[in-house]
Amino acid sequence: MKDDQFQQVVARVIEKLASRMGADGHRGTLIVVFSGATVGFQEAIRQVRGLVLDGFRLKLTFSRGAQQIFGSAVRDELAGFPNIGRVEPTKWLTDLTEARAVVSPLLSVNTVSKVSLLIADNLVTNLILHALFMGKPVVLARNGADPEGRGRKELGFDKGNASLARAVSDRMRTAAEFGCRLTDIERLGETVRSAFQREAQPITERSEHPVDPGLRTLNRRGKVVTAADIRHAHRVRAEMRISSSSVITPLGRDLALRYGVPLVEDE
Repeated sequence: MKDDQFQQVVARVIEKLASRMGADGHRGTLIVVFSGATVGFQEAIRQVRGLVLDGFRLKLTFSRGAQQIFGSAVRDELAGFPNIGRVEPTKWLTDLTEARAVVSPLLSVNTVSKVSLLIADNLVTNLILHALFMGKPVVLARNGADPEGRGRKELGFDKGNASLARAVSDRMRTAAEFGCRLTDIERLGETVRSAFQREAQPITERSEHPVDPGLRTLNRRGKVVTAADIRHAHRVRAEMRISSSSVITPLGRDLALRYGVPLVEDE
């Protein structure tokens, strides 16, 4: 049997087994973006397979560098796994709107630098930044960019001076401040799941901050509550009045808990 024939047989077996293990796409769609980092490649593939088996549908896209370095290898490694498609460059906004989150298993220094500077000059950074603008979870595996990471040290990318390392760390910190969830590649799937668990919590969940009886009230009944709304409420010492039809973005929820902004739901 030739190698390509053997690969086709393996792919068919994987497809049958995966569907029996829960890979039915019932948990919605994730956009998975690959940038040109190579640290943790095999673990990245394992985590992406795990997301499929967890019941997610995936739409993949690659930066130009990632496509040249390992685009075909990724497709070969995922052959047979169901519910995997690709982002259509001309329909990226539709794909993003329908997706639950954007996930990057291989984050490069180039990509995190552009995100931190709000540069959306390719499909990968465009998807990440606009997911943040839409309040969608963005989960990035930091290993390919982290100057303190073991993988980069093993490749000899730790010989630069302190200013260079600090600059990369600052860009990663900025991305986190924008709302990106940076995690270790081995915890990628876990971090994605926890992002949705947080979304599923009651939106009236509170931090342990005491409620000030002198708070003003801001009305966001039936509207989207964003991080900007929460920051404004914090500045003017106000509670946020919402309803069951209100939607709070993940970053907005995080800030409400951090700042102690009460989210009061009308019955």
